[in-house]
Amino acid sequence: MSELPYRFLKPGKVIVDYGPVTMTIEAYREGKPLPEALVKGAEVAVAVLEELAAPPFLQVARRAVAEIASADDAPFPEVLRRMIKAVRMLGEPDFTPMAAVAGTIADLVKEAVCAAGADHAVVNNGGDISLFRREEDPPLRVGIVRDLAEGRVTHVIHILPGRGIGGLATSGLGGRSLTKGVASAVTVLAADSSLADAAATAVANATNCDDPAVERCRAEEIDYFTDIRGHLVTRRVGRLGEAAVEEALTRGLERFLQLRARGMPLRGAVLFVQGRMKMWPQNIVRPLTEASLFLP
Repeated sequence: MSELPYRFLKPGKVIVDYGPVTMTIEAYREGKPLPEALVKGAEVAVAVLEELAAPPFLQVARRAVAEIASADDAPFPEVLRRMIKAVRMLGEPDFTPMAAVAGTIADLVKEAVCAAGADHAVVNNGGDISLFRREEDPPLRVGIVRDLAEGRVTHVIHILPGRGIGGLATSGLGGRSLTKGVASAVTVLAADSSLADAAATAVANATNCDDPAVERCRAEEIDYFTDIRGHLVTRRVGRLGEAAVEEALTRGLERFLQLRARGMPLRGAVLFVQGRMKMWPQNIVRPLTEASLFLP
C-alpha cells in the first residue's frame, strides 16, 4: 500500500487503523518523542497483519492447536509461530492460535519500536498492551475496566519496571471475542502480551457457574465466521446470586494459578464478575481516581 494508515495523536504517539486493528503506539527515548520509531512500528503493524491474513496462514491460525504441526518445523511467519506457542502453553488442545493474536501483534510492534531506538514503548492493540520501560523509570499506571461491555476505566494497576511484566490483556463477556465464562472482565499481566492474551482468554472461560441466569449457545449463532464453531459460549448473563458469583471468581482464579504452576510466566490477574473482584497478588489494583489515571 502506498500510504500507511496512521496518524499522530501527539508527539510521541500515533494511532494505526487498519482492517481489524486499531492500535496506539507510544515511543520515546530519554523522555523525547521518537517519530522514526513510531513510523517503524506502524509499518510493522500493517506488515504483520497482512502476513497473517494470507489464506494459508489464516487457515492455520483458525485451527485447534492440537491439529497444527510444530511451529518450529513448519514454514510459518513469526507472528503465527508465537501465537501457536503461547496457546499451547495453556494445555487446552481445542484452543486456536487466534486466542493470542492481538497480544502477539502488539509484542512484535513493540519490539520493532525498541529496535528503532525507543527506551519507552507502549503498544495498545485494542486493550491488549505490550510495553517496555527502563528499570530506573517510575511505575506505569494503567487504567483497566471492570466491565468490557461498558468500556469505562474503573481501576488502576501500577506496573513497576524490573518485575518481568511486558504485557497485559483483558478478556470477558462483552469484549471483541467470544467467551465461555461469566466474567465481565479478566485482566492478566505476563512476561509479554502474547502470553497475557492467551491466559486472559483461558481464565475468562473458567469464570463459570451453574446458574439459570447464564444463557449459552453455539459460537456460530453469535459469529458465523468464528474460529470455534461448535463450542458452547456465553450469550448473556442475568443477575447471578452471591454464591454463583463467588463460584465463578474462584474457578477463574484457580485456573490462573494452575497456568502459573504449569510454568507460564504470569505476573498477576484481576477478575470481575458483576461488580465483585478477586485478584492475585493482593493489592495490585486500586479504584480509579483522576489523580492516578494514566492510559497508555
